[in-house]
Amino acid sequence: MMILLNPATGLAVNPQEISSMLIERAEGARGPASRLAIKMKSGYELQIRHCPDAGIDVEQLHQQLLGAA
Repeated sequence: MMILLNPATGLAVNPQEISSMLIERAEGARGPASRLAIKMKSGYELQIRHCPDAGIDVEQLHQQLLGAA
């Protein structure tokens, strides 16, 4: 099963191929920001920025990936 991470680009991952993931939070120049950092078993790393206007909610993605693992 694939989980869609970014609707605009079509980026999707197989949750079985994820080695680790975490939500990183920081204060930026434009206020608080968060992103989902995913490390794949292959060593490849993905960073998905929280962007509700683009349909990307990293909290929801994190829960969805946890539930699928």
